[in-house]
Amino acid sequence: TKFDGVLTLLLAFVVQITFAQQKTISGTVSDESGALPGVSVLIKGTQTGTETDFDGKYSINSKVGDILVFQYLGYKASEKTVGEANTINVTLVADNNVLDEVVVVGYGTTTKKSFTGTATVVNSENIEAKAVSNVAQALIGEASGVAVTRTNGRPGSSATIRIRGFSSIEGNSAPLYVVDGLPYSGDINAVNPNDIASTTILKDASATAIYGARGANGVVLITTKKGKTGKNTVEFDFQSSINSRTLPQYNLIENEEDYMEVVYDGLKNSAEFTGQANPAQYALDNLFSGIGVAPLYNMWNVADGNGLIDPATGKVISGVTRKYTPTNWRDVGYRDGVRNEMNFKTSGGTDKTKHYFSLGYLTDEGFISQSQFDRYSTRLNLTSRPIERVKFTSNLDYSYSEYNDATGYGGGNVTYMLDFIPTIYPLYLRDTDGNIVTNPNTGDPFYDFGDNTAGNARSFSATYNGVGEAIYNINRTKRHSVNVNFNATVDIMEGLTFETTYGMNYFSSNRDLTRNSIQGSQGVALGGTLFKSNTTYVSQNFNQILRYRTQFGEDHNFNMLVAHESFSGRNEDFDLSKKGIVNLNPNAAGVPENYLDQNGVSNGSVTDTALESYFTQANYNFANKYYLSGTLRRDGSSRFYRNKWGTFWSVGAGWIASEESFLSSNEVINYLKVKASYGVLGDQGNQAFAGQLGFNIENLLGAPSLAPRAVVDQDITWESSESLQVGVEVELFDGAIQADLDYYIKTTNNLYVNKRLAPSTGDAIILTNDGALENRGFEFNLTGNIVRNEDFNLSLTVNGEMFNNEITQMPIENATGEPKVVNISGNFGQSLGRSIYDYYIREWAGVDPANGNPMWIENWSDENSNGTYDSGEGIADMLIYTAANPNAVIKERITNTYANSTRKYVGKSVIPTVRGAFRLSSAYKGFSLMAQFGYSLGGYGYDAQYANLMTNGQSGSQSYHSDMQNRWMEPGDITAVPRHYSNENVTVVSASTRFLQSTDYLSLNNIRLGYTIPSKYLSKIGLSGVNLWVSGDNLFLLSSREGYNPTTSLTGTSGRY
Repeated sequence: TKFDGVLTLLLAFVVQITFAQQKTISGTVSDESGALPGVSVLIKGTQTGTETDFDGKYSINSKVGDILVFQYLGYKASEKTVGEANTINVTLVADNNVLDEVVVVGYGTTTKKSFTGTATVVNSENIEAKAVSNVAQALIGEASGVAVTRTNGRPGSSATIRIRGFSSIEGNSAPLYVVDGLPYSGDINAVNPNDIASTTILKDASATAIYGARGANGVVLITTKKGKTGKNTVEFDFQSSINSRTLPQYNLIENEEDYMEVVYDGLKNSAEFTGQANPAQYALDNLFSGIGVAPLYNMWNVADGNGLIDPATGKVISGVTRKYTPTNWRDVGYRDGVRNEMNFKTSGGTDKTKHYFSLGYLTDEGFISQSQFDRYSTRLNLTSRPIERVKFTSNLDYSYSEYNDATGYGGGNVTYMLDFIPTIYPLYLRDTDGNIVTNPNTGDPFYDFGDNTAGNARSFSATYNGVGEAIYNINRTKRHSVNVNFNATVDIMEGLTFETTYGMNYFSSNRDLTRNSIQGSQGVALGGTLFKSNTTYVSQNFNQILRYRTQFGEDHNFNMLVAHESFSGRNEDFDLSKKGIVNLNPNAAGVPENYLDQNGVSNGSVTDTALESYFTQANYNFANKYYLSGTLRRDGSSRFYRNKWGTFWSVGAGWIASEESFLSSNEVINYLKVKASYGVLGDQGNQAFAGQLGFNIENLLGAPSLAPRAVVDQDITWESSESLQVGVEVELFDGAIQADLDYYIKTTNNLYVNKRLAPSTGDAIILTNDGALENRGFEFNLTGNIVRNEDFNLSLTVNGEMFNNEITQMPIENATGEPKVVNISGNFGQSLGRSIYDYYIREWAGVDPANGNPMWIENWSDENSNGTYDSGEGIADMLIYTAANPNAVIKERITNTYANSTRKYVGKSVIPTVRGAFRLSSAYKGFSLMAQFGYSLGGYGYDAQYANLMTNGQSGSQSYHSDMQNRWMEPGDITAVPRHYSNENVTVVSASTRFLQSTDYLSLNNIRLGYTIPSKYLSKIGLSGVNLWVSGDNLFLLSSREGYNPTTSLTGTSGRY
């Protein structure tokens, strides 16, 4: 019938239209140089997409009207609408501004342009340029506002990171590490830097609030490499380098004769101080004795001090000869260690499955003899799309590391002994004739442990020999680490996606510490000892995220997520001690059964922690010009007893001012973005059972007993941080100048503080919440692309931070019920309006020319108004006194007694005026050169090592700095170095401004010269690229005192390392 015919025609037309809508689009993506592999091709508003293969080709199922988005790092995104044609070829244009670069942020990705917070992306090329074992070390100098400190140069050691100042006193200040989307609780050494695709540092509340309680101190996001669609690629790299001790050391008195002259002078002055009848003769008679240098260490052909020193001059008698010259400890203890690293990587895939697989091996000999770090690592990352709307991702890695720490024990710290042992003390044991004593069984020389077993009563680090201990003793850690991450993503409908991720981190660490039974009384007395410990940690993280994305109208874009996350962690540790070794074979030294007796008690514990979280985030932009974001998270922690839950949130806004009509055609300002954010974050501290009463099970005469643990505050809860930030991002002159500027105010409330308790409680202190601390700072990152042409490029990047730290509310003192006036923490005083790192110490006043005595400032108040200083009018603590006597008129006088001098603020702080780094990068044809420098200006550190080298302790117990040769010697001498004594007037090196040292420095962190062989020479042998390079790390340091290295401590304090 006619109706049937019309119906048939209509159905045919509908089917034809339907078939026309579902079709395959294919094409090639290229740039001006040719095909681009790995370009992302995504149907806008969906998760459906693919990537171009090795030849730049792609294929995707879509329908008429769909918008295909083509994105590739370093190029401007391109959008193409699907029409009647089945082929769409695209040419991408390079984007020097990289504003649409994909940036990994919390639980997702965004672009630099649309992000309302501050996220610093560290170029993977900069990380790979450094010969480091973990990414924490590689971040030195890479981002403004990020202080990275390496406390030692041991191979395999990590680094301490602090983001945006000092945000806590007793709480946690470390950032959160996130690896492939999940919080990471393991050793960062387990992550091979060569597997890292990108590293992003999140700083402000808008960026970190989505991590709630764990994001208050900043977040370091690490994303590992993934496979890309196209041909399989195989990559192999090999690096070989040398580790040497190249940084300057303190200028010491290293000549043995010069050293003994100082020893003599100290003994003579002490004899005069104590009233000896003939001080000079007393010093000569005791030069080689128990109060000087032990007789065995008389290395000269003289009987005693009378034959060595001329008392008329205080100098070594001309013509005196030596029995021997001691072996230079540094020549034996330090070495040129070899570092070799090999990495094999393969990746590739299809539209359905992509893979990345790697094998890594690192062997790193430290510059200290016997120190070594070895790591074996492997990783497998898979991405699979079994059906169109479903994607699975798995990341699995395993590493095994072995670390031999040769730094010794306590006074036997090998670097301390190598750098500071007086050169009169030999490395090897010698007899009275000066001959080296050898082991009759092996013929090897005995090391001198200074343990008085053969008259070798050394007063410097007695019973230790760092070099010998590194050989005879064991300090070895073996560690297994496994990290797994599984993700499933389902496109429920257009714009609506559900994903879930499960992650597990596991590590087992076994440590062996042995003291040998051959030499060194610490071990010999017990027949050899073993301390063995094991730590096992397992954490699990499981989240579920529902995402929604939509666009309404032409200019309104909106996306949001709602999520739940649970975290649990279990730490188990156990240790035992044994003594009386039987089999001396080094391979048996770590076996408990090889020891006869128990040495002390065995210990062990199990600690469980958990965190439950619910969070949401929403982002909106209008016309890709105005951006708004908001985050809300609720965390519940097992660490607290009563107040377990905390709510954290943030809001952020961004305005792309350069998109406005009044700037869109500006020839100078190419890009201008203004942003602001505010939020409240929290931190749960370091205590696993904060606020929870507990008991320890102990043995009481063979019966079990319960001993109560220290008292706790059951109401203790989160530290909370209020964070405000405003910032500007700008690019000028077609990208020739780029700048990121941020100003922030971060206030931490409910600080974790320790408060004193009444003696009647039976406990000294209690951890509680009280007080507030504020950090204000300005950060800048400036890049100038000085030269940009086809053959030559030259750029300079400078980053830095200027910040201030201030206590805005002092804790209440339990004894008075009033805010505490000042809390003394080492050399620092913490009080209202001050930084937690302002120096609060005695003020040095120099040396008295009349007698060489040290002088300090004593402040006093004329309480009886007689116009003169009377006993008892001195002020011991300035702040406490002025708080009680606000109207007092304070005066000052000189005192030679350290105990009488006044502790006070001295106008100096750890916090520098500005610190940061700058990088110079250049490229000429196939050659490239990069150099990164670090700098700091304006702060002060306490040079404790210098103080040790200026000591008045027992003669012979310490090395002396060369400044000691400028010491006071006779009345009228004008000098900064007091009269030297042996075990008298020892307060001369007590804490004062004398040892505050400027932390200004300039360092060359890294330099790298490379050459890339042109591809035209490689294609015939099947290679796509070969890069040859040479680099160096930590090549020089210029500081205010040679040997003083302020970069090894957050506070600039020098120490043993």
